[in-house]
Order: sequence, then C-alpha cells, then structure tokens
Amino acid sequence: MQISYQSDGSVLASTKNKSVRLGAQVVIDNYVVPGAGEYDVAAIQCEAHAFSDGLAYFVHLEDLTISYLTTLTTELTKLDEASSTDILVVDLRSDNTAEQFKPILKALEPSYVFLTGSGATPELIEKLGLTKQEGDNLKVTKSSLPMEGTFLISQS
Repeated sequence: MQISYQSDGSVLASTKNKSVRLGAQVVIDNYVVPGAGEYDVAAIQCEAHAFSDGLAYFVHLEDLTISYLTTLTTELTKLDEASSTDILVVDLRSDNTAEQFKPILKALEPSYVFLTGSGATPELIEKLGLTKQEGDNLKVTKSSLPMEGTFLISQS
C-alpha cells in the first residue's frame, strides 16, 4: 500500500486497484462515507464512530488498519478498533495541543502518523517528540511495520 499527503490537504491510501481518501470527506474508491456506521465498499471495511464533536474512522485496507480522527478525544481509546491502529491520520484544529494528543498516541501506539489541518504546526509537532521519517510518501505492508516506536510522516 502507498499512503501519501495530497495537495488538497487530504491523505490518500492506495493499492493497485483501490483507494481511500481521508480529508474533508472519507472516500472509498468513489463512495463517500456518509457518517457513523459500518461500511463494506469494494472489499474495504470501514467503521465510523461518532463522538460529541467529530468522527473516528477505522479503515481496513489490505492487512493494515488506518485510523482517521476528525477530532482529538480520549473517548476513542475505549473502542476495540482503536487498539489495532497501524497508521494514524489526524486532522488537527488550531486549538489542539500536544497534551491532548499524547494520551491518544500512547493508547493507540500507531507505527506511523500523518498530521493534517491547521493545527499541524511545527511547534505542535516538536512538542509531540515523534521521530520524523523522511518524505511525505510511505510504502508499507504489515510485515514492514516497525517493531517499536511511532514515526511521523511529515508533510513537505
């Protein structure tokens, strides 16, 4: 699977025949996920959970789980799906803080993190203290995930 930042501020995860765009909308191939619920589109499973001020999406593409958060809330750590997160994509708002984000990172323990939104500032990224991986594009399989640590894929 290839996963990369896009010019419109979204993150695109793609295989040879399938794609998932995570941004203002979650789009699986050409299907726009309408909100909370369970979806199976083109053999891609997606669970979307509503919280008081946003949604959390858990997308199962190939053998990886991509979690996409439209809000920072510790409520999501209570969901079973959260514990299987391999790649975390978070849309940060300008009022989000590293202190809000760190407990989520600790609970989910993703291998890779992609940050989008107005809150993904260099200052916040520095406070998170994540190891940065070069480039804004990632080619990944389950077997190639790092054994330890969380790596930030920084946007160029």
